[in-house]
Amino acid sequence: MASKKRQGKKNSGAGNPAKAAARGRSVFLIQAEQQINALRQDYTTWVAQQVPAFSPEQAAQAAGMQLDVIGQIAGQYAENARSSNLFDLDIDVFGETLAEHLGNLPESLAPEPIFTTWLEYFSFIEQRMLWQGPAENLEALREMLEDTLNGFAEGDAELCGLLRETRLFSQVKAYAQAVAEGVDMEDFSAAAEAPRAKVLTAVGLDAETFDPEGPAPLAFNYIWSAGRMSVVESEGSVLRTDPDAYELLVAGEEAGSAQLLFEMAVGCVQAHLNPTFDVTLRDEAHYLVLRNLLVTASTGREGDLEGLRRNCGPKIYDAVLPEARTAMDSLVGYGLISKDGERYSIDERLVPVISAGISEVEAFFEEAE
Repeated sequence: MASKKRQGKKNSGAGNPAKAAARGRSVFLIQAEQQINALRQDYTTWVAQQVPAFSPEQAAQAAGMQLDVIGQIAGQYAENARSSNLFDLDIDVFGETLAEHLGNLPESLAPEPIFTTWLEYFSFIEQRMLWQGPAENLEALREMLEDTLNGFAEGDAELCGLLRETRLFSQVKAYAQAVAEGVDMEDFSAAAEAPRAKVLTAVGLDAETFDPEGPAPLAFNYIWSAGRMSVVESEGSVLRTDPDAYELLVAGEEAGSAQLLFEMAVGCVQAHLNPTFDVTLRDEAHYLVLRNLLVTASTGREGDLEGLRRNCGPKIYDAVLPEARTAMDSLVGYGLISKDGERYSIDERLVPVISAGISEVEAFFEEAE
């Protein structure tokens, strides 16, 4: 009796592929995870050899992070390929799995590190002579990753050039320069008057007519949000520019610069969708109506305006529609969308910017429910 119980316990643990598969995890996934775990010690040693400046702890941390990235895709690959052999990958299945993984990647995460991590993994298994498939397959996998990375680099450079040509970039740059090492926007002393006026002028406001007691003007909100998402930090009422982020914003065509410029534009879109940063019914109606106008501009297809009017309530809808149209014209002014006559359109290269802004504000309202 006792031996049967021990035997049953031994065969019912999470490490038993057959038992685990019955609970929803495939044998292939489990075996792929085990293969990755078996590599950890040797991979850590290899990373330390590649970067002699690393301490043992740093090498272990870097190796662990890279193998975690490898493991996320390797597990899905194993299920898709019905094979847990990570030393002989099917090129087509790997490509499809990678594309699927990238499709689920949050907008805030850059894909480039995934590609460079896999390239390093392939170098590791080649140097350790672990590759079991044809040599030309390993070379083809590398070429696929390198070609995609080159495409990302071209896309990054194109996005940098595109966004740096916008009025939004010019104003965020001027705003960051005005803020510099710190401006307290609630300091109304004579000494602080000139720095505050410089900030207000940078965002397109008249410092002489600006009412510090009133609500923040939309122009300030738009640039403040764009700066907050990219180069300007805030501590209480003090605004301060991050010098490292500023250098990336104004120069360079690499992924870091592209990501900051992307975040800058997303911040501006967010502020147009929810300029008050509040969650009232009117704020949500403004978001829904402007979102509809942006989707129409992107797809060319009219949304269900009558249905939207019923959902928002006719009175609120009629009140926010002119405001939403004004916001569209503002986005045109900042260079994020275009207008020809009464028709709006969005450059396909900027559609991800608009989509990310919509997603962020949608999540904001959902979390407030």
